[in-house]
Amino acid sequence: MITSWNEEMATGCDEIDSQHKDLLRKVDDLLRASKALRGHEEIARLIWFLKRYVRKHFRDEERLQLTSGYPGYQLHKAQHDHFYREVNRLEARFAKEGPNTNLIVQAIQMMCAWLHDHFHRVDMELVAYLREMNKSEHQ
Repeated sequence: MITSWNEEMATGCDEIDSQHKDLLRKVDDLLRASKALRGHEEIARLIWFLKRYVRKHFRDEERLQLTSGYPGYQLHKAQHDHFYREVNRLEARFAKEGPNTNLIVQAIQMMCAWLHDHFHRVDMELVAYLREMNKSEHQ
């Protein structure tokens, strides 16, 4: 499943990996709550979590990219900036409309797209780079 952690996702940075695991859990919480028809209760918690998560996690991950000399930094940061704007839009819509089914569906779609397109693809490119750098340092 898209929200399941496996060790192939590990960046080698415990803090980043822990943050990724937290995000997977929150998405899974929303999916489970929606299936149990409790999505209206969980959406506020997800938005609150995302606002904190994107600020801290993106800052930490971008710092790791800069210190390691990651060549994909600019593209990666641009995706972070885009997702941050999406979270702000979701929060604004929640403030205006309150919890509703369309908002919950939008949040699920947004999170699943993020996990699929960024987490499982772009972040894995970073993981491959970091692993290669680590091998080079130990040779």
